[in-house]
Amino acid sequence: MKLKHKKKRISSVALISFTDIIFLLLIFILISSSFITHSGIKINLPSSAVQRNEYTKNISLTMTKDEKIYLDNELVDLEKLPKLLNERMLNDPEQVVVVRADEDIPLKKVVLLLDKARESGSNRFFIATEIMTREE
Repeated sequence: MKLKHKKKRISSVALISFTDIIFLLLIFILISSSFITHSGIKINLPSSAVQRNEYTKNISLTMTKDEKIYLDNELVDLEKLPKLLNERMLNDPEQVVVVRADEDIPLKKVVLLLDKARESGSNRFFIATEIMTREE
């Protein structure tokens, strides 16, 4: 007497559907991630071969070509800078101050700006640059 054996169904994971889901998640993450951009104040940043932007919690400190100083797009006086910067650092002392100085500003002026900013108690500074192209 012959016994009937039921054929076992082989279950397989649909890899095409899985890759579609991963691809859609990747697109969602890229679109929803925040990109730090600075607009409003036009300056020419110096170039650098390496550029990293790791911190999203930062304070922008900008010096334009005509030596005007902006703290997060707000025009400030150099003498009032330490007090204003200290007020912004009270919320989060780990904030990074990103110094954006026009490439035509003398180094002496940038150092003076950093010294004034350091009077606020901040000790974490980045100097913003643009990525160098191969032609430079």
